[in-house]
Amino acid sequence: MTIAREYTGVLERRVKRMLDPGQSAGLERRISGGSSGDADDPTLDHARGRVGQTLRGKWRLDALLGVGGMAAVYAATHRNGSRAAVKMLHPEMSVHQTVRERFLLEGYVANTVGHAGAVRVLDDDSAEDGSLFLVTELLDGETLEERRQRVGGHMPEGEVLLCADQLLDVLCAAHARGIIHRDLKPENVMLTRAGQVKVLDFGIARLRELSSKKSLTQTGVVMGTPAYMAPEYARGHADQVDERTDLWACGAMMFHLLSGEDVHHGTTVNEQLMSAMTTPAPPLASVVGDVTAATAALVDRALAFDRRNRWSDARGMQTAVRSAYERLSGKPIALAPRLAIDPAVPDRTLPRAPADVLGRAAGTPTTGEPVAMTRLRWPPGWSRRKASLGAAAAGAVVVALAVGALAARPAPARRLPAVQSAPPAAPAQPVATASLPPLQTTEALPAPPEVSVTDLPLVREEKKSAPAATTTAGKPDCHPPYVVDAETGKKHWKVDCL
Repeated sequence: MTIAREYTGVLERRVKRMLDPGQSAGLERRISGGSSGDADDPTLDHARGRVGQTLRGKWRLDALLGVGGMAAVYAATHRNGSRAAVKMLHPEMSVHQTVRERFLLEGYVANTVGHAGAVRVLDDDSAEDGSLFLVTELLDGETLEERRQRVGGHMPEGEVLLCADQLLDVLCAAHARGIIHRDLKPENVMLTRAGQVKVLDFGIARLRELSSKKSLTQTGVVMGTPAYMAPEYARGHADQVDERTDLWACGAMMFHLLSGEDVHHGTTVNEQLMSAMTTPAPPLASVVGDVTAATAALVDRALAFDRRNRWSDARGMQTAVRSAYERLSGKPIALAPRLAIDPAVPDRTLPRAPADVLGRAAGTPTTGEPVAMTRLRWPPGWSRRKASLGAAAAGAVVVALAVGALAARPAPARRLPAVQSAPPAAPAQPVATASLPPLQTTEALPAPPEVSVTDLPLVREEKKSAPAATTTAGKPDCHPPYVVDAETGKKHWKVDCL
């Protein structure tokens, strides 16, 4: 009770500055399932209202994937057709300079990890209303929390070990570069349809280089999720947060996925945070009766209250995970089957938005910058319907002239194969030729339709077609059937040659 009274006053100040995980989870559930409380949630309403908008003329927001206390995530389509996820700060968060700096830092930190299991950030920018946004990979799969709920409340031990192995491999790469995630939880780890574990949200990660500066991480400021906070982190001792803090969170994730329960209990965020600061984690075997001794031992060590008793680094814990899997299955983890997602799990991404929805003509080539397309200009007073009719009429004239020319030319003589003589009892039959009968141009071909020059497209009214020059025989000279305007360099058809 003495410890509880000591931290009671501190809790009220810290909770106001941290992300409420209950709010985030509740909003995401309502997005997928709907709730009567939607009308009373302005944050969710505003996030939904952004769907259909285009950011900076590039990214069209196709669908809302999730909403948290600080940002909303959308599936989006670029004007060049590529697909990505767009994470946007809520407008009320974008006015805080510290939050803006943390948010932009996520792009640099995530790409610094240099591991395929860390979600890459492709771009960062600000929307027209000033809200910052990040563009990241668009993943199709399910978070580990979604998977746990789908399979009945707790995952099989073998699957938890396989996921932990991949997660720890990402942490090995991050910790080697001085990056501590600080917000690991099942909602921030996704399993893709390719069977790969992806770590999301490096938004509150800390770079070791920043710890010696007047940086974004300050003593006494807590951000994260209480159920996955190590004791030193819950107390706000930022100078004690290191790799072992992430390993504690990894152990808490395994505890939750195997048992369906949180390490820290409490009906409110304050109670959970108080438990994280003051209460050691219970042994895993006391909650899950059928877990193997090797798995229980490695999880218990990761959740040690005193950080000096935890795994010293991610590689050591990963080695223990692989050893536990081999004891469980009888084969090394390298020979384990790939983690699969049930085909019934809906695709998190949407089909690509049709080109006309993006406000561009289908088939228009695109690059990183808009492409200026040359558009046909019709003469004054023309409508598109008239233009199409004129084009059709012109096409009929060309076809008629071409057929007439072919008909006027005599058919080439075909050399028939020699007919060999046959025995008298079986006289040779005439050989059928493949030649066609001559065309009857006077009856079979209709006369070319009369088309006025003004009905032809792409001809300016002020430029009349030139009359065809006549030859000595009185016939028009149609070689070529046009004249070239000396001023503009454009061709004008000879009327008598049409």
